[in-house]
Amino acid sequence: MKNLFLFLTLILAISVVKAQNTQITQTKAINNYILFSNESDHGLLIIHRLLELYNQEMNKYVDLPQYKLNLFSNDDFPENIFEDRSGSFYRVSPYELYDIAIKESDVLPAKYARQANKIITEMKAIMDDLEKERYSIGTLIANTDLNKVANLKNVYSVLDACVVKYDAIEAKRKELHEIVEKMAPKPARNDAFYKSFIVHYKDYLESLHHMFDVLRSENIPESVKADASLLKSGRKLQDALNDFAVDGMTQPQSMAFQEMKSVLNKQIGFLEKYSIAQTTPEEYKLYGPCYYMYNIQLAGTTNKYGTGVVERGNEWIKTKGENYIYGFERPHFYKVIRPKLIQKDTIKHEVAVIPVEDEHRKIVVDKSKGISTKVEKLLIEVYDNQEFDHDTISLKFNGEWILQKQLITKEPIRLYLPLVKGQDNYLILYADNLGSIPPNTCAIRWVNEKGKYNEVVMKSDFNTSEMIVIRRE
Repeated sequence: MKNLFLFLTLILAISVVKAQNTQITQTKAINNYILFSNESDHGLLIIHRLLELYNQEMNKYVDLPQYKLNLFSNDDFPENIFEDRSGSFYRVSPYELYDIAIKESDVLPAKYARQANKIITEMKAIMDDLEKERYSIGTLIANTDLNKVANLKNVYSVLDACVVKYDAIEAKRKELHEIVEKMAPKPARNDAFYKSFIVHYKDYLESLHHMFDVLRSENIPESVKADASLLKSGRKLQDALNDFAVDGMTQPQSMAFQEMKSVLNKQIGFLEKYSIAQTTPEEYKLYGPCYYMYNIQLAGTTNKYGTGVVERGNEWIKTKGENYIYGFERPHFYKVIRPKLIQKDTIKHEVAVIPVEDEHRKIVVDKSKGISTKVEKLLIEVYDNQEFDHDTISLKFNGEWILQKQLITKEPIRLYLPLVKGQDNYLILYADNLGSIPPNTCAIRWVNEKGKYNEVVMKSDFNTSEMIVIRRE
């Protein structure tokens, strides 16, 4: 009987250890998703700053003030920011974390893992697109005559597209957050660390993300209310941290703990000032106090690049043995500051008669190059498909210039064409020079509804201009 009791006790102990190990493995797999999202925010910050810089660069050509918001450019980041093959930007890059998350997701409930994997794959696709945008805009600015309104409108239109992409990233992060909450394991009944820290940390995170949400809506009165709530939970977290004894901590624990306390104190200082007055420095006046508070002060004391509260909190949790779910950081939100002179592109309800001659040139059409699509705005990439010979082109879409005297290179220029539904839209190429290898040619590449790339090559000289017809079904 005694031996049977010992045997059953041993089996029970093994089962408990196995269950604990499974929970830890699942917790690690869940945290992989959060780490991918949080590390991606670091790369998104760099692109965000570049987009702000591009916007400021545009302002000097119109009636808005220009400020130098940072001192770097695309040249400082010559490789994919999220991939980081050289290993110079991250300890573990977002794309490596993506691969890890997918690989280790098999320990999670299948229905949730499938959803989470789909979400991070969609996030990765948006990030890839933003990578292309930052190069495309850089090329446009470097090689375009920005004194021409058509070219200025073009850049602002691409910047507008980036706003949509940053909104999409945040929407996907929220979806991922919801899935993570469903997978999160319940804490042990007598978990001292959970009671003394995690409970207060989770309350703080809930108030923090609510503050981010309200700031994103740019509702100042509501942001002041959210600020008061975040101050309250932030101070409770501060009190909880003050109850911890540093003496028993390891060096990594102590470092993460002390830095978290320090940056939380800094964040609370920003929140206290915001509750009194919603001010904005001169260089961010046009963006407004909510944008400034969100992107500079709050994100700057939350995310990894600022040794933020959430980054340090997650690091402290990690030193406790990977038993707890991390907190999400927050991607920046982006908006375009545009002058009244440069209005947003709108879709016309009708297309002008397709010309047979324009700008003293014969219009030629190759029906085999026609494009059919269902999208409201067609993204095209324009680039030199042959040996670079300094071709300069202009493009007219539905009777209006969308590029004028643009040098084309191997680096694609991305343009968004607002299509009129149920009618033939037309794009015409005009050669402004013949380069060193006549005639003037350029490639037009677009993505269909299935994500597959298609390409046509257009030609023009001083006597003829080629046109392609684009049909929105």
